[in-house]
Amino acid sequence: MFPLWFAILTCVYLLLVIITTVYYIIISTKRTELFTDDFLLRKKHEPFVSIIVPTFNEEKNIETCLSSLKNLNYSRFEIIVSDGGSTDDTPFLAEQYTDKVLVESSVPEGWIGKNYGCHLAAERAQGELLLFTDADTRHTPNSLRIAVSNLLEKTVDLLTIFPYQKLSRWWESIIPLYYFLSLFVSGGIKKVNDAKNDDNFVAIGQYLLFTKKGYKQIGGYERIKGSIIDDYAFARLVKKELRSLYYLDCSKLVYTEMYPDSLSHCWSGLKKFLYAGVKITPARRIAVTIVMILWTLLAPLMIMLTSLYSDSWGLFGTIVFSYALLLLEFNLYWQNKGSHRWLTYLFFPVQMMMFIVLMLTSLVESTVIKTTTWKGRKYSPDLSAGLDDFESPSPSNELFTAQSQYNQR
Repeated sequence: MFPLWFAILTCVYLLLVIITTVYYIIISTKRTELFTDDFLLRKKHEPFVSIIVPTFNEEKNIETCLSSLKNLNYSRFEIIVSDGGSTDDTPFLAEQYTDKVLVESSVPEGWIGKNYGCHLAAERAQGELLLFTDADTRHTPNSLRIAVSNLLEKTVDLLTIFPYQKLSRWWESIIPLYYFLSLFVSGGIKKVNDAKNDDNFVAIGQYLLFTKKGYKQIGGYERIKGSIIDDYAFARLVKKELRSLYYLDCSKLVYTEMYPDSLSHCWSGLKKFLYAGVKITPARRIAVTIVMILWTLLAPLMIMLTSLYSDSWGLFGTIVFSYALLLLEFNLYWQNKGSHRWLTYLFFPVQMMMFIVLMLTSLVESTVIKTTTWKGRKYSPDLSAGLDDFESPSPSNELFTAQSQYNQR
């Protein structure tokens, strides 16, 4: 007979397993779609697209990104690189592939550098559609055609794509876990794409395709100028104010590798926005995510305690199976979304603990220190960006674009 405390703990643990698994099944259920450019072919008109790439010291990535954009199977687009004053050869390399290279090294007070660069480029963009994409992305030839076709067919103002995530370094094994948690936070793709569910939202900053009309309606980057999570803030605004967001779950249209340079780069990149994301996420989404986190952390402990305090092979098998079920759910989510590394599965609970440390560090940095550093620049993020009621920009706020000193190269 095992102790009462162990019996209670086992019941609590199995309840966590049941709640999380049922929720996972609900949010993972979606209609299978074949994403093509058929609608664009029928329409026989390709809207002009301005592709905007913000950069800062991206000489390792920029040529791969821009050459893939130049080879898009799309007839009407321009490429604008908005550089934040790189100290390497990024602007020079970009000139060979782009229509415009804007260089602005200073960032006005209250702005995040990337947001300001995207804002400057959007002001100069000629397109009916605006595509914001990162310098570490690689685009397949048909990606833009499929994205534009679906944006037009779904009649939405913002379409986002989940890029295939390459993982070449051991520290990048935490990235799949981050996206797995984001699935729980968002409530699932089906609800994200349902206009009626205005508190289900998510977007991937590596691929944001806007209609210019929708971009301006929500206030553009000026509306969220201090946000360190521009993609998530935009997703919330578009979903709540325009009811016009679509998440294209087709990972192999665009490829990326986020943090291959170093462990510190990966750590800084993740911690800078984790708490900011929690800040604008509905509480019940956070609650169910915490349930999944508890399941992950308790799983190895329960296996050990069951082996010590129970002589029931049935119970031990159930606990072991529950852990295997957790890994299966993760595997089913991540298949076709990114590389699979054995470290992710072997040390899943350990990585969850690391994620919690990251979150706590982000919390302290955001609420106590109130600054974050990224690529050598220090920012004071606005955690309320994207939560405010919309106000049309005053004439005085618009003057800064005319006063900005940037060079077209």
